[in-house]
Amino acid sequence: MSKITDFTPVEPLKSNRFLIKFNDEVKVPEYLFRSFKIYNEGKDLIFRTKIFQTVDYSFNPSDLFKITDVTIQYLDPIGEVVNGLKFKPKGSNMKYKNDYGDDGLSIVKFQFIVDSDSITLLNKNTEL
Repeated sequence: MSKITDFTPVEPLKSNRFLIKFNDEVKVPEYLFRSFKIYNEGKDLIFRTKIFQTVDYSFNPSDLFKITDVTIQYLDPIGEVVNGLKFKPKGSNMKYKNDYGDDGLSIVKFQFIVDSDSITLLNKNTEL
């Protein structure tokens, strides 16, 4: 029987283990980001995400135009950052509404067109 000498264990990423950060000028607490999606529309890459607003934090709509960097960090099972993406948006939209007829959560939705030339893959060999 031969011995396995070059075995590398593989840990798949889970879809619910991530952090999202904007550049330092726009301080949205990481725990408020609830989901994200990246997809293409023709030649454009689109990034969508949403946050909950809380009694301690409400998004200032004027900050939308201050967002110059988006970082997505993927986490392993114990919460260590293992890799991710960083990019610059070249266009952005946001939307939130509140309504006395709806007692749901106050959510802010963001949509960015990604500058595809600015995408940087982050891993243990780069700055996470």
